[in-house]
Formats: sequence, C-alpha cells, structure tokens
Amino acid sequence: MSDGFLKDIAKYLPAQIVPGIVGLVSIPVVTRIFPPAEYGYYNLVMATVMILSTVFGWLPTSITRYYPAYACRPQELEVFKTTVTSLGVVALIVLFVPYYAALLLLGPWMSAKLQFLLMIGGLLFAVTCGFNLFQSILRSKRFAGRYSAFAVWQSVAGFGVGIALILLLGLGVEGLLLGAAFSIVPILPLLWRQAMDAGVRIRFAGVDLKIAKTMFLYGLPLMVGNLAAWVLSLSDRYVLGLLRGTGEVGLYSLSYNIADKSIMLLATLFLMAEPAIGVRIWENQGEQDSQRFVANVARLYLLLGIPSAVGLSVVSRLVVSLLGGAEYAEGYRIVPFVLFGVLLLGLQQRFHWGLLYHQKTGPITIALVVAGLLKVLLNVLFVPRYGYFAAAVTTLICYAVSMCLIIWFSRRLFVWRFPYRSLFNVVVASAVMGVVVFYAEQLLTLSRVLRLLACMGVGAVVYAAALLALREFSSQEVGAIRQVISRTFTGLQADRAA
Repeated sequence: MSDGFLKDIAKYLPAQIVPGIVGLVSIPVVTRIFPPAEYGYYNLVMATVMILSTVFGWLPTSITRYYPAYACRPQELEVFKTTVTSLGVVALIVLFVPYYAALLLLGPWMSAKLQFLLMIGGLLFAVTCGFNLFQSILRSKRFAGRYSAFAVWQSVAGFGVGIALILLLGLGVEGLLLGAAFSIVPILPLLWRQAMDAGVRIRFAGVDLKIAKTMFLYGLPLMVGNLAAWVLSLSDRYVLGLLRGTGEVGLYSLSYNIADKSIMLLATLFLMAEPAIGVRIWENQGEQDSQRFVANVARLYLLLGIPSAVGLSVVSRLVVSLLGGAEYAEGYRIVPFVLFGVLLLGLQQRFHWGLLYHQKTGPITIALVVAGLLKVLLNVLFVPRYGYFAAAVTTLICYAVSMCLIIWFSRRLFVWRFPYRSLFNVVVASAVMGVVVFYAEQLLTLSRVLRLLACMGVGAVVYAAALLALREFSSQEVGAIRQVISRTFTGLQADRAA
C-alpha cells in the first residue's frame, strides 16, 4: 500500500468523519422538528440539487483527471486553470437559467410550497457548484488538509445556521436549505485563493479550446453515467412521492440516509485520495505499479467496508429507532439492502480505474444507464404495491448489475489481481462478528446509546481477532499494528502521568 495514499486517507478523514457525524446528529434533530411529510419535501429538493450538481460535475471530474498531468508542465498550468474557471461560469449559467424557467413553467402543476423550496434549492446549487469546482483543484493538488478544513466548515456551519434560522426565525425546511447556502458563500473567496495562484482570472479570451474539448469529451460520458447513478440512488424519491406520497418519501429517506451515509463515508474517503495518486502512478510508473496500487486499495476497502455493512445491518433497528424516533422506526427493514448496495457501489469504483486510465469513460456510462433504466422500471412495477421496501430491494439489485457490467468492461483493458483470499477471510470474520453482535444486542439491558456503543466495541474486537486467527495480515502488517497499539498505550500513560 502506498504511504502517500494512507497519508492522504488520514488527511481526508476529517472531511468524511465530521460531515458524517453532523449528518447523523442532524437526523434526530430534524425528525423531531418535522414530520415525515415535511422531511419528504426536504429530500425531494436535495435530490433535485444533487441532479443539477451531477450535470455540472463533468467539470470537477475532468479536473481531477487532467490536473496532475498539467501540474508537470508549469507553463501550461495557468492556461488550464483559466480554462476551467471560465468553463465553470458558462456551465453554471447554462444550467441555472433553464432551471428557473422550468420552475416557472411547471408552477401550475406542483404545490406552491414545493415550488418555493425548489427556488431556494437553485441558489444552493449555484454556490455548491463553485465550492465543488475549487475543492476538486485542492484534491488534484493533494492539499488534503485544506480540502478537509473547507468540507468540515461546510457541514458544521451549514447545519448550525440552518437550525438557527428554524429556531430563531421560525422557518420551516427552507431554513435547512438556506443554512447550507449561507455557509458556503463567505468561504468562496478564500477557497478561490487557496485553489488558484495569483493572476488566474475568469477570462473567456484566455480559454484554450483544445483543453476545453478534451475535458468535455472526457467528462460528458461520466456526466451521463453520474446522472444514471443519480437515478440509481435518488430517483426512487420521486417515484415514491408520485405513487405513495411524501410521507413514505420521509420514512424511506431517513433509513436510506443512515445506511448510505455510513458506507458512502468510507467509499468517498477512498475516492478523495485515490485519483491524484493513482493517475500519477499511471503516468509516471506504468501499468504494473498501477495494478498493484488498485489491488491494494481494493483489499483495504473490503477489510473496512464489509464488516461495517454487516455490523450496521445487525443493529439497524436499534440505530433507526434511536436516530429517527417512533414515527420513522419501521423503516429499519430497508437498511441492509441499502448498505450492501452502496458497498457494491464502492467496490465498483475500484474497477473504474482501468477505464479512466485509458480515458474510456463510455463503458462506465453504459453500465450505469442500463442499471438506472432497470431501477426505474422495477420501481414503477413494484413500488405501487410494496412501497418503499421495494425501492430498497431494487437499489441492491441494480447496484449489483452495474458492478457486473463495469467489471466486464474494465477487465478487457486493465486486469489487476483481485484479493479473493482477503474477501473470503473478511466474509468469515464479518459473519462471526455479526453473530456475536446480534446476541450481544439482544442480551444487553443498557440504554439504547450505551447498547449501541457496546455492540460497536464488541464487534471491532471480535472482527480483528477473527482476522488475526485467519492470518489475513502479513508479518509486516502485524508489526505495524502492534506499533500503533504500543504508541497509543504509551500516549495514554503519558497523559495520565501528566
């Protein structure tokens, strides 16, 4: 495993841990303030912001692919930055104007409240686009610490300002949307200065059309693929809203968000650190080193992802009742399906790299479009009868389909050694851990919070012991683990002595 990758993972950790904690803390707060129907409105708007950000996302995605190459050619780097910032302004205008025109035209066919909230969502989308563009440059420059600082601010300040607007001004769910937007606006100038060197301006005359064309042709298929991924993850909110009402959207969204945020925290953490290092290895060291790098990253993902999905599945009822309260408790049934669906999505991303290295983004788009269309079809067929439970099951099925297709496409260009032995060991260790946690949760008579913490501790110890018994770790890895434990205990003893 590359030391640089592990160091970047550590630096990106706050950018995932803190927003994850804020997301979990926000759930019991928001669900105690708003009933499922209101929470459903909020999730519909956030899904719309997500789809708009996805359409804009071709540009940040292209930046993370091509910035490392231009960084090796300083004389061209300023032109590259000028090009991407100017393209960002054009792309934002192209999306922003039709969006508001569509809201005005469709106004008679939607509720006034939803239209008002979607208007606010457009403002949130605009500032989010600028935030994401500059953050992608920080990622490409491997300024992981600065990236994390801005991400932490966005999540903490966004939630804090939103709750303040609700409690102090008596706003509804629009307070959450405005809080998210207001938290980004003041940091955009600072983010610009951190991402851009002095002298870089928005100058349309300075746009290099060759760079713009290359980035657009690379990013367009990925944008279409990301739209299909949006269909996979969020379109079911609209189907539920149309066919079953916003109350089911709220029930589904809460349990879905709990499951999604937990595994996506891990998947996104890997996705933050991997591109900048992976592209540099591909460009400078060649295919064999790239294959080893991807295989090592996949093994680490399996070691962390599978036990997380198993453990949270076992305690899903406890978690949902704790975070959502009685009104949302029944949604716990969908958590395992969403967890393993998102787990497959994260594993699928490891197979993207063979295609991205070769700049073959079309197959990714094809796989996601096929899975997205299948998701819509299955939802239309089964959601009217089975409700949000069907939406969760189709999520798992369609993520599995997209992963199989991408594996088939990728292995034709870039073959790396999949860690099957590690997969077997992790599955066995996770199964043992799951059984122990299940009975521990049943037998413990503590409060819900203490019971959950106890289950987490027991699960971690049992899982680690099972992996050691299965000899999953090499002697060097065991030595490194012992060293970390030794340093931790030494630090604790020093703190007590002080």
